This record gives sequence, structure tokens and C-alpha cells, in this order.
Amino acid sequence: MKVICGLILTLTVTSSTSQKTCQIKPDPQLGGSRVDCQNLNLTSVPGDLPPNTVSLDLSGNNITVLRDQAFVRLPRLMYLNIVNSQVSRLEANAFKGLSLLLSLRLNNNNLQLDNHTYPEDVFSPLQSLTELNIGNNDCRLRGTTPDWIFKWLINLETLTIDTFEYDIFGSGFGYLQKLVTLNIGTGFEDDCIHSAIGVIQNHTFSVFENISVQVLDVTGSKLLAIHAGAFLPLYFYISKIVLENVITLPTAMALRAFYGLNGKNVSKVLMRNSNKYVSLNRNLQSQLITKETVIYLTHICIEHLDLSYNNIIYLDENLILVLSRCIKYLDLSNNNILGDQSTFLMMSLCKHLLFLDASDQHKFIKRRCDLGQGSLKSQIKVTDNGLYHLYRHRISPENCSVSKLESFEAGIRFPPNLRICIIGGITDSFGEFFITGITGSSHLAKFDLSYNGARGFVKQINGLSFLNEVDLSGNEGRGMTKDFLLSFPNMTSLALNNMGFDKETLRRGGSVLEGLKTMHALRYLDIVGNDIRYMDMGSIRTLISLNVSRNNLVSVPFEHNDLPDLHILDLSVNSITYFDDDTMDMLESLGQKNKLVLRLKGNPLSCSCQSLLFVRWIFSSSVTFDSNGNYSCVTEYGALTTTHTVYNEFNYHWTSCQGRFWLPVSITLMCLIALLLVSAMLVSRNWTRIAHHILVLMGRGIQRVTRQNFNKDAYVAHSDEELQFVMQDLRIGLEDLHGLKLILPDRDFLPGQFVADHVVESINKSWKTVLVVSDDFLDDPWSYFIIKSTAYYISNLNPNRVILLMVGNVNRGRLPELLLNVTDEEDIIQLDDFPDPHSDVWVHVRDRILSQAV
Repeated sequence: MKVICGLILTLTVTSSTSQKTCQIKPDPQLGGSRVDCQNLNLTSVPGDLPPNTVSLDLSGNNITVLRDQAFVRLPRLMYLNIVNSQVSRLEANAFKGLSLLLSLRLNNNNLQLDNHTYPEDVFSPLQSLTELNIGNNDCRLRGTTPDWIFKWLINLETLTIDTFEYDIFGSGFGYLQKLVTLNIGTGFEDDCIHSAIGVIQNHTFSVFENISVQVLDVTGSKLLAIHAGAFLPLYFYISKIVLENVITLPTAMALRAFYGLNGKNVSKVLMRNSNKYVSLNRNLQSQLITKETVIYLTHICIEHLDLSYNNIIYLDENLILVLSRCIKYLDLSNNNILGDQSTFLMMSLCKHLLFLDASDQHKFIKRRCDLGQGSLKSQIKVTDNGLYHLYRHRISPENCSVSKLESFEAGIRFPPNLRICIIGGITDSFGEFFITGITGSSHLAKFDLSYNGARGFVKQINGLSFLNEVDLSGNEGRGMTKDFLLSFPNMTSLALNNMGFDKETLRRGGSVLEGLKTMHALRYLDIVGNDIRYMDMGSIRTLISLNVSRNNLVSVPFEHNDLPDLHILDLSVNSITYFDDDTMDMLESLGQKNKLVLRLKGNPLSCSCQSLLFVRWIFSSSVTFDSNGNYSCVTEYGALTTTHTVYNEFNYHWTSCQGRFWLPVSITLMCLIALLLVSAMLVSRNWTRIAHHILVLMGRGIQRVTRQNFNKDAYVAHSDEELQFVMQDLRIGLEDLHGLKLILPDRDFLPGQFVADHVVESINKSWKTVLVVSDDFLDDPWSYFIIKSTAYYISNLNPNRVILLMVGNVNRGRLPELLLNVTDEEDIIQLDDFPDPHSDVWVHVRDRILSQAV
């Protein structure tokens, strides 16, 4: 029995082990097999791999020791990856037979940099190796790197290695004659610093003096200081230095260290997100790029400089003069630079500049004002060469509010080759937009002026006809004109987010909309966060992406076939409850044609009986929805649910809604039949009385009523939008000047009584009813009740009781037939504008009110 159980156990283990096998795929490019053994919990290198293996991935395993001759059966191996596999020791002949290996990655293991872990001859078979990564292994602050292990790597081009606190590269590294990239920025974790080097000394890189190291990467280290001559040994070949995320390194100190490269062309200096820890500890000197610091860069030719996120608060204007000879890419964004803003405008001196990002500088200035520490006020002067110079004057804290610049117009000059200019958020007090012309902008493709406190976008700007992308978000958009938007005839992308547009801005005929219609190349339009309720985007037929999120829209802002090329529509965070059938058909057509992506998250969607077809369409449509179409929605009972839940229970909801509809219909029909039967019986028994009432309705036997039968001449009904017009101009024109007696709701209706009762009572008391008709009146839910009540009290005995005052360009197609059937054409009076009380139109209105029934 024990033998049988043991056999079953053995078979089970064998079966489970066989399921975890390496995946072998052909590699046509290298002419062999590519083997993937990731995350198989292996404890050693498999011995049954194909001999033609050219690429092997053993990452994510538990291979603590690489044994001798572990790869001897793989003579064609070129790429070996043993990342994150718990490797802690290498035996002397671990890599024997790998004479063709080009790339070896042993990073993220437990290999300490010492002679015990790395035997001196361990890399001797790897004379073809070009890439070696042994970083993210050693957490020790102090130690001695076994540099002689590298003497065999005569073809190595890229080396990634951990460092110790006071590391100096030993003579063994001198054998790396083909080394191009040296990466000692292997990072740090909460409890481990792999790149522990704290100071780069003058002789740290001395061994590389005659080696062609072109790239030095110290990203993410705990570097505290760089000596002034630290880069001097790298002088002849270095072209790229990366000091990104070195949060402990003062920016000014790092720039001074470049003095050792005087007379040198350096293509890239990347120092993004450095100096963070130093600035938090209020080391003010580290945040100042002074004239003394700039002197160290005078004779260096830097093409690409990234100083973003460095908490710099002062930038000497001479930096631009120093960089102007060679700079092509300059990123100064997300600092706190204050003072002379002409530093940015002097960029026109940089003849080769292609990219400039100086955005997000004004946050620090605002904080200083909030603390009452004063600020710097600038005055602008236009010089002969078209550059702006700003002269600084210290002011008191009370002047920290938006500074007002004297109104004038001028042009500015851009660097002749500039293609991307991002200067959003450099100030919060730009004020009136005064630029009327830009020269040197023939290559400019993107211009970002967002969040600068600018206003008054009125006049056309010359020189921006080639511009493709503009961002004006966060400025004051009210008053923007068509002329201003004519500055960008070739625009393909425009952002007008958070500009405070009112609800009329994008209605048909509005100046902004008319300007957008002139942009025949516009493809991407963002109008986010403006609280707009009405839009008419149908006239911009070239759009492929429309983002109108965070407004107050209740439906799609265009009609069928208006945007035939639309691919992305963002309607998130609006006031949409559901789409009607026509809207769903339109969007479905775009989904089938363009694979439309529709975003609806954040809308108060409804999952009531009225919107069930909309919910079903979401999950059956060819349109792609954000959140996979699963949105929060509210049932007709006020319960919160999701569209996915309602869709899964669709039949239940549909049956419930249909039953709720047909039950009252059935009851109504039964009641109607019963009523007809009772009516027939009553008619047969009371024929004489019914005949009498018919004759009365026909006007026979009863005299017509006259004006003297009513207490008031007219009851005036209107919407809230026309309140001031009615209470001022109409009241004075008809009551004060022509002596009519009117019932005005906002004056004569008593509080506490139902409005409906007031309306009926007013119609009964008045000889005529005057309706002030506008689009707002027709949108008012009370309008239909008033119209119906007025029509109800019109008969053959008292016809012609309604007078319509048409205010503005009212769509007459929206007038109810019920109203037109009881109104003569001569009682429909058009008011092109709100007439004053002395206008002749009130004479005509008075005559129609006093006219007798015909």
C-alpha cells in the first residue's frame, strides 16, 4: 500500500513539475531559439535547453548560485537575463563557453561587490560582451569594488554598477577601452541604497581619462556634492550627463562642476527633479543660478539642458546669453523663478533653439504674496530690436495683487527656429493681451500660453499663420473675438479650457464660434470646464476629437452628419441623463464608421423606464465607452445602481415598465366605455336640456359680452427673462401713458395662493390676454398651462381674446397650434427689440386690446 501511495505521489509531483517548463520559440532574426524560463521557481539553470539557444531569460527564479559550466551546453547564447532571481554568488567557471555572449543582466539580485562573490576570472570567457548590468545588488554604504574582474571585458560598451559612499574607480576599469555608457545611478529603496556614492571627487573618474565614455548616468543616486574638476577626466569624449532625480544635489553646485568641460560640446545635460531635498531644507543658495554660477558655463556648448522641477527661484539673465550659441532644447519648467521675466523673452537670441518650456513659475510668487513678503513688479519697454525688457522694482505686500500694465500694443521676436514654446503659468497677472505681432515664428508649431492671467483676446496677431497647436486655457475668455481667432488659420489643435465662457459663447452667431468656423484644419478641440449649457459644434466639420467635459450639457452638441470624421467625444461630467433615439442613431453611425470613443463618466445618468433603451444601447453599440459602459445611474425610485446591473436585469425592468404602462391604459379604456354607456343613457333622457346647451354654445339666444363686462383690460403673461421689460417699459407704455388696467403677475398675484388659481382668475377678469412670447417663454413649463387656459375661455361669444407680442427672433414653428387657432394674424405683433414706453408700438398694442370682438 505504501509503495502504491509513493508511486502516486511521485507521478503527481512529476506531472506538476512538467507543467512548469520553459517556453521555446524560434528567433528568425538571430537564427536560433529564444527560451523564456521566467518565474518558474527554478533553483538552477535547466540542463535540457536546445543547443541553438541564442536568448535565455531566467528572471524571477530562485537561482542563488550560478554553478560552474552552467551554460556550457549553450555555445551560441548571445543574450542572458537573470534579473531578480536571488543570485548571491558566482562560481569561477559559471560563464564558461559563452564566448559569443553580447548582453548579461544580473541586476536586482543579492550579489555583493567583493572578491568572494566575483572570482577574478569569472568574466574571462565574456570577451565579446558589450552590455553588463550588475546594479541594484549591493546595499552596503562602504566596500571595495573588485575592479580587476573587468579586465577581460575588452569589448564592453555599457556598464551598470552599484557604488560605495566614497567610491573611486580603480585601475581595473582602465581595460574597458570601448566603454561608452557608464551608469552608476542604480537607485535606492526604503531600506537600501544601491547607488551610495555621496561625492564625485576630482579623481573619481581618472581611470577613464583615455577611454571614450560618452554617457554618464547618475540618476536616482544619493549624491551630495560634485567637485569642480570631477568631469575633467571625461573631457574628450563625454556628450551626455544625466543627474535626474538626484534630490540631494544642489543645482548650483552641479552647474559649477561643468567648469571642467570648458571648450567642450555637450549634447545633453539632464537634471530634472534634482535639488528637491536641498530646497525643502531651505538651502536658499542652492536655488539661485547667479551670475557667478553662470560664469562656469561660459565656454561650454550645451545643446539640450533640462533644469525642470529644481525649485530654482532666481535665474540670472546671463544664462541665456551663455547658452544662446548652441542651445536647442531648454526646459526650465516647474520651478519658482521670479524676478526679471525678460529672461524668457531674451530667448530670441538663441538662434538654434527648437524647444522651450518655461511653464509653471508663478505658484511661488503667489505664495510669497499670501505671506505678505512683497514681490517684484515689472514694467515693459519695447526696444528697437523688438525684445521686451522688464525692469524690476521692489514693492510692498499690498501690491501683490494682479499688476496692471499700461495699455499698449507691440510685437515680439521669437528664436527663428523655435518649434515648441510652452510658457503657460509663468505669471498670474499677464493682464490685457497686448501682443499684435510675432516675428521669427515661421517654424513655430506649438504655443502654450495657458494660465497666465491674460484677458482681452480681441485683436488679430500677425505672424502665427503656421501655428498648429495653441493652448489658451485658464485665461479670461470672455470678450474673445473672431478677429483674434483669425490669427491661427492653420490650427489643428486648440485648447480653451477653464476660460469662464458664458452660456451664449458657443451658440450660433457667437464671436468665438464664428472664429472657430474659420479654422478649416482644426482637428482637436478642447473646451473643458467652462460650465457651458448650449453649444453648436456642427459647423466645425473637420473635428476628429472633441472634449467638452465638465460643462453643463444635457445632450450631444451637434446633429446628424455634422461631424463626419469624429473619433473621440468626451462628454464626461456634464448634465446628461440619457440620449433619445435620434441621438443614439447618430452616435451609432459614427461608431460603425469611425470606431467612435465616447466618454460619459460623471454624468447623472438615468436608469428609469424612459431610458431603458439607452442602457441597452450602451452594451450593444459599436461605440467604445469609457469604464466599459458601466456608469452609476439613478432609477425612477431614486435608488442608486449601475448601468451594468440594469442591463443584466433588462427583461425584469422592461416587463415592469410595460406593465406599469398598460395597466392604467386598460383601466382608462374600461372607464371610457362605461362613460360612453352612461352618456348615451343620459342623452336619451335629457335631450331638451342638451339641445339648449348646444344652442348656447352656438351663440343663439345670448348676447355677446363687451369690454364693460370685465374688471381689467388685459392680463399679461411672460417668462422670468422678460420681467424687467414687462414691469418697466410695457407697464409704463400701456398703463401710465395710455390708461389701461393690467394684471401683472409679479405685482398683482397674492402670495400663498396657487399660481394656477391666479392664472385662471386673471384670465376671467380680463377683456384680453397678452402673451409676451420669447424662446424662454416657450421653454417655461407654465407657458403651456397659460396658453391652454386662455384658449379654454375663448368662445363664439367672446372671440379674439389673445394678443401675442413676439420678442426677438422667435422660432414660430414652436408656437402651439392650439394658440394659433384662436389668434388672428393682426393680433400677432412683432417686437424686434424691447421698445421704450414712448414708442408708437404701444399705441398699436393699446388699439388691439380695446378692439371689440368680431
